[in-house]
Order: sequence, then C-alpha cells, then structure tokens
Amino acid sequence: MTRSLQTSNQNQKTLLREILTKITQIIQNRGRALVVFDLDSTLFDVSPRLQKILHDFAHNPDNQSRFPESCEILKEAETLRSDWGIKNALVRAGLDNHHPDFHLALKTFWLESFFSNHYLQYDKPYEGAAEYVNQLHQAGAEIVYLTGRDIPRMNQGTLDVLKKWNFPIHVPRAEVVLKPEKGLDDAQFKTDWFAALPEGVYQGIWFFENEPVNVNLVRDTHEHVEIVFFESTHAGKAEPPTELPRIMHYLLD
Repeated sequence: MTRSLQTSNQNQKTLLREILTKITQIIQNRGRALVVFDLDSTLFDVSPRLQKILHDFAHNPDNQSRFPESCEILKEAETLRSDWGIKNALVRAGLDNHHPDFHLALKTFWLESFFSNHYLQYDKPYEGAAEYVNQLHQAGAEIVYLTGRDIPRMNQGTLDVLKKWNFPIHVPRAEVVLKPEKGLDDAQFKTDWFAALPEGVYQGIWFFENEPVNVNLVRDTHEHVEIVFFESTHAGKAEPPTELPRIMHYLLD
C-alpha cells in the first residue's frame, strides 16, 4: 500500500476509519481479515516503564550509597513519549557526564528490568488503542499482537498488561506471538512470521509498527501486507518511511 504522508489529525482518523470499513466489508462478504500490531511504542507507550525503572534505581539504598549525587538527581528524571532507551532522559537531567560506573550500573539495571515481566505493568496504551483494537475485533478481524518481546522473560507480563487495559485477549480470533528466545532478530522474526501465513486465506492484512527496520523488511518481502507506521519513537537504525501512512493515535472521534 502506497499513500501520501499522513500526519494531520483528521487524516489519521480517516485512515483508521477506512481500515475499519474495509474489514467490515470483507467480513460481510464472508472473507477473512487480519490486523497485526506491534506492542512496544505501537500500542503501548513505554515511557512510564522507563521512568519507573530509573526511579527504582535511584531509590535503591545500595545505589544511593555508591552514587549519592547522581541518584538524587535521577529521582526527578522524567521520560517522554519520544524517548528510545534512557539516554535522552539522562541528558535532560544533566546526568550524561556523570561517573562511568554510575552509567554502567544503571544500564545493566535498565536492561534487566525493561525486558522483564514485572515492569510491563507500567506501560500505558496510546490514545484510543484498546478501543480501536476492540472495534476491529468486533467487526470480525483476527487480531495478532506480534512483538519482539520474548517468552522466557516477558510472556506473562505481556498477557497481564493486555488484559489490564481490556485489549482482546483470551478470546477467539486474538493471538499473542512473542519470540521463543531473546537472541532472535526482531525484524527477521516478524518477517518470517508473515511468511508462514497460508496464502490466499486473508482478503486483507494490516500491520501496525513503529520500528522502521521492521517496517522495511516486511514491506520488501510481503507486498500484500498493508503497513501503517506508528510515529512514536524508534531505535534510529533506519529512517522512518515517508511514503507510508502514519498515525500517532487511534482515536476515531
């Protein structure tokens, strides 16, 4: 699917309504429609998770003993929706030039915590996300949450946070797909998943994703998949696609 760049609020709403209408028509014609959503920074804003991790590190007595000045500043650090990782939050707080041991300890804690079941509970859906996914599901679409999270570290937390925010979960036509192990490349994992879909079964397939690397590989190998770029944050390993439709929320009204 090739469209002009869509960033205005009205264009975003129009695009979301168009997808819902197309799915309704497919189901009415006894066809099948599939909508695939990434989770981190596509359905969920992970900045609350990041901020909680930073604050927990700052309030830990051992860390306070080792890095008293840095931890005191870190207690007030704030994360933004546009943050990828913790670097920007540290720069804004003035902590980017603090002791290397502090940064090493914090990075280690962040990696262990961010990719864990416990901290997923702090994620919050983007505006209208749960409502929109439910509308698609009620219209008859099959919903798949296709994520780079892995089963050993993040399966239960993923199921819990989807249920917490009332996304379609534990119901027919809704499936959660995580990587079987953490070492797999996200883009290749998602591309291989699309490749394994049976041919000719679906009359429409949509993929919502925020990471340009993932978008590019899926687009290059599966032209029949209609991709919607979610404009939030990304790793910076590739430029965001300018020729694909993009949204920043899931609000219809």
